[in-house]
Amino acid sequence: MAAYILRRTLQAIPILFGVAVVSFAIVQLAPGEPIDRFRTPTTPPEVLENLRRLYGLDEPIHEQFIRWITSFVQFWRDDAWGYSLSYNTSVRNIIIDRIPATLLLGGTALLVTVLTAVPIGILAAVKQYSIADKIITTFATIGYAIPSFLLGLYLAYFGGVILKAFPLFGMIDTTGRSDMAGTPLDVAWHLVLPVASLAIQQIAGWSRYVRAKMLEVMNQDYVRTARAKGLPARRVTFKHALRNALIPIITLFGLTLPSLLSGAVITEAIFSWPGLGQLGVDAVTQRDYPLVLAFVMVGGFGVVVGNLLADVLYGVADPRIKY
Repeated sequence: MAAYILRRTLQAIPILFGVAVVSFAIVQLAPGEPIDRFRTPTTPPEVLENLRRLYGLDEPIHEQFIRWITSFVQFWRDDAWGYSLSYNTSVRNIIIDRIPATLLLGGTALLVTVLTAVPIGILAAVKQYSIADKIITTFATIGYAIPSFLLGLYLAYFGGVILKAFPLFGMIDTTGRSDMAGTPLDVAWHLVLPVASLAIQQIAGWSRYVRAKMLEVMNQDYVRTARAKGLPARRVTFKHALRNALIPIITLFGLTLPSLLSGAVITEAIFSWPGLGQLGVDAVTQRDYPLVLAFVMVGGFGVVVGNLLADVLYGVADPRIKY
């Protein structure tokens, strides 16, 4: 296993390099340039030229890329990822400051998804074609079909405007009107709507996958044999069937994990959650190219980590899988 992890880690290097090349090329091909935000009718051309020289934009493209990628891998340096044009500070420090909020939101949503979708999917498979199965299937289809931005707006309007039960924006109460402002309970209360927005769609998709795989496994010969031996239905379902239905669930987990690192862009933007997703949106709209590149690279790193972790968990769930 250790040799496999080392081999996959080495294979990730050219993948991340490819992500760096593509993202850098897209940024360079985008219309305009970062210093356009400083361009006004009264700004002298000499000032803009000095800004180009200051940020290295007057250099050839290949030299800019070499300088950026060389400093980017030296992540231990404070200026390794460059300086943000909008925040005027180290990009690395900005990313580090935003990661905890994104991990809290994404991790909570993932936990709620797993604890809800797996039992629901099992119930729908065990009670196939029953009223419970039809209700679960109907709501799963609706939840999966609603666009994420629309679902977030619906939840914000219903929970924050109509019911006035949950805060609409931010991570903590900044008004100072609440006695629990800044406490873990305050953070948990602000988490309700964005977590629901993320978890509802994930639960809808995950439950359908769990149901389909459980139905496939429960028709296998070894499950029928276990039932014929008189084993309790609970043991047959959870020990024999669920264990062999975990592979697609692990795949979904590996695909979902990158959102823990790169942030749920739409949800964080709607609820003004101070994580990487909102940071990425702001960086794109403000043409903060160093921040955009760092955001894309963090997302690429999350994809690599998610796939590696999923491959490792395959072997844990199914001993027949060898590396």
